[in-house]
Amino acid sequence: MKFVLEYIHWILFTLLLVLGAFFFLYLLQNSEEKDIEARALKLEYQHNRSIDRFKSSVDKFAGLVSGMRSYMNMSPELPDANNFQQFVRNQYSDLNLQDSIVVSLIDTAHVFKQSFTRYTMDPIQLVGRSVFDLRSDEKIKRLDKLMTFDSIRMFPPLNLAEGWVGLPINFRIHRDGTTLGYVAPVLSFKSFIDAIYSDDVNQEFVYHFKTQEGFDFDRERTYNKTEVFNEKFDSNYYKNFDVDSSQFVYTTQKYYGFGITIGTAYKDPYNGNESYRTLLFFWYLTISFLALIATWQINRSIKLNSKLLKSNNKLRKNRKEIKDKNLQLQKLNDTQTKFFSIIGHDLKQPLSAIEGLISLLQYEEINDPDLEAIIKSLKKTTKNTTNLLNNLLRWARSQSDDIAFVPVELQLNSLIQEVVDTVFLHAKEKNITIHFEPQKELKYVGDKDMLSTIFRNLISNAIKFTNLGGSIFIKTIQKESAIEISVLDSGIGMKSEAMASLFKLDTQISSVGTSGEMGTGLGLILCQLFTKEHGGKLIVESELEKGTRFTVILPIN
Repeated sequence: MKFVLEYIHWILFTLLLVLGAFFFLYLLQNSEEKDIEARALKLEYQHNRSIDRFKSSVDKFAGLVSGMRSYMNMSPELPDANNFQQFVRNQYSDLNLQDSIVVSLIDTAHVFKQSFTRYTMDPIQLVGRSVFDLRSDEKIKRLDKLMTFDSIRMFPPLNLAEGWVGLPINFRIHRDGTTLGYVAPVLSFKSFIDAIYSDDVNQEFVYHFKTQEGFDFDRERTYNKTEVFNEKFDSNYYKNFDVDSSQFVYTTQKYYGFGITIGTAYKDPYNGNESYRTLLFFWYLTISFLALIATWQINRSIKLNSKLLKSNNKLRKNRKEIKDKNLQLQKLNDTQTKFFSIIGHDLKQPLSAIEGLISLLQYEEINDPDLEAIIKSLKKTTKNTTNLLNNLLRWARSQSDDIAFVPVELQLNSLIQEVVDTVFLHAKEKNITIHFEPQKELKYVGDKDMLSTIFRNLISNAIKFTNLGGSIFIKTIQKESAIEISVLDSGIGMKSEAMASLFKLDTQISSVGTSGEMGTGLGLILCQLFTKEHGGKLIVESELEKGTRFTVILPIN
């Protein structure tokens, strides 16, 4: 039990480290879960969008083929190759299409009777040849079946001798109750898939296309074990990327009797939010370091108090010894104060680094609102901590007589304006207007750093306790024996009991500003100390809910 009581502060420190680690791990896990969920929703949206675009392209081609079917079956006479080619050319012109197309008319014996592109007749000498020379028995059976009903049908993609992969949508020729054969329009498949790759968002995704037989295809070729006449490769073919098939979202749909499967996946795997992870790591180290310093100081104080107690018991018998011990303890306290000042300097560098990192993150594109709110909150907390550390450092230096009073001739109004400029952004965030219109320059001999600290703390304090949209008035008055500088705000004011404890370090209580700003009141104590260094005094007047006025009276030597 004695051991626990003696080292309770170190036990609490260890517990804080463990709980802090669990808390930061929870924040990281929660952030990653939201990122993964957002990625899944985005993938689903993009996949459905791709399916819709593909279907729209197929339907557009099918509409073109339906026009051909009507032309072939309803013309007074069966059109010859030239008339049929002109009709297709007119269709392309009316629809403002630029895609490659090959149209072939084949009789019931599967012999080519017509074959043309928009501008070329029989480009690869198919007329007179038999489809049996080009297609498998299974494909011939499907073509025979096509001639038994009056609707258009899609067939598997083909590697064409023209040098591109094409998608056939065929229909039979049925005139006067007699089937004369079928027409096989084949459109460049690249035009179908290009619609899916048409925006910048798709740069994040990779697609997998395959037929109902299980063969892959892309914009340049179909991988169905047939001869390929095109030497080009599609750079976006999914096998060019290190993406596992389990990462794809697949949908299979039938288009005019033929099934096509489309899969969508991210090109790059999810690696987590590195910037957020780094930020949490920095904060964990900083908080752990501050907790270590505080625990070490507590441990040191406990040991000093224990030594003091033992010394007092012995020193009751010898006053000279008591005097010597008290002097030793005073030196230890002075050393502790100076050490605290040194620690303050060492903490400024990591805090400044963290503040800079947070500022850089604010200019990054962030899609997660929760993460953006966390960054804003961290920025406010870091800024408050930096201000507290600066005030604490100045106070510690003042207690150890480490601050030299260096009077120089100053222009007070210019000095005040410089301070107003440094706090302008803070006031702008709360939509607070600072009114300072000096009539003339006020010359004064004083310490520039101390006076800057006084004015900065008073104006920052006014911003802290002024409501959104409020006003702050800064006025300077030169009298015969003194210069008065007053800072008046339209803030929340304070009770008389609070005013009585403003400049007492032993009664200071953390106060919260109108926007949740934290503080200790140490800045006002510095203002009073530095005002006294100039032989002046600091006066405060306040009324609850009506505002506060701080007046600095500086004597003219």
